[in-house]
Amino acid sequence: MRARVRFSKAGKLRYISAIDLGRVWERALRKADLPIAYSEGFSPHPKVSFGDALPLGFGSTAEFAELTFAGPIDLADMTTRINAAFPDGIDVLDAAEVEDGAPRLGKRLQASMWVLEYTTAAGVAEAVAAMPAEGPLEVERERKGRMVTADLRPPLVGIVADGATVRAIVRHPGFIPDDAGSGPAVRADDVHSVLGIEHRPTLITRAAQGLVSDDQSGIDDALRGTTTPLVPADGSPSGTATGPSVPSPAPEEPA
Repeated sequence: MRARVRFSKAGKLRYISAIDLGRVWERALRKADLPIAYSEGFSPHPKVSFGDALPLGFGSTAEFAELTFAGPIDLADMTTRINAAFPDGIDVLDAAEVEDGAPRLGKRLQASMWVLEYTTAAGVAEAVAAMPAEGPLEVERERKGRMVTADLRPPLVGIVADGATVRAIVRHPGFIPDDAGSGPAVRADDVHSVLGIEHRPTLITRAAQGLVSDDQSGIDDALRGTTTPLVPADGSPSGTATGPSVPSPAPEEPA
């Protein structure tokens, strides 16, 4: 049986690497005594795969993993047992069985909604509202000892300011239309760099991950398809900007 889960990563565990995250999962699965399936060969490993890696120091309520079990399990019981085995900072928030022939998980992780939290609202709305409607949104950074330029414009779907918070939807590499994202991959902290706000965000969190909704107003969750809107239902954004109009994604391939 295969299951997909959405989990959070917070607190001190924001600073562990993708490799260490896999080890945390492996220990938790053993401690919870769950019938996870193992790979074959000289050094068997639990059959657990993860989605898009989260940068160190970033939080998330929208990380995804796929688990293969040796037999049928009750997902509610699995969630309870593994959450009891996890250290503080990781929690499974939702789980669903993967039907035969379902699209691969990676095909559903096409974009992320990032939330940048600042200590003060001063200058935040003005920075978002001042973003040009057209042309490149370039940021320079060092990569492997040399300076490279990344352009936020092609992957940017939308961005809003709400008080001391900025929310932005950014497409992942491989899902940017018209091959416009052929340069260095855009990172969540590039959103801050493009805005030019003097004070850095105190926390960057991935709030949603999945498909860009048809009207580009939010993210359709990779597990359930429920939409997380870019503009919160109870929010009144004080600055807005949008990315390029993008056609619907191509049909997904089955697993």
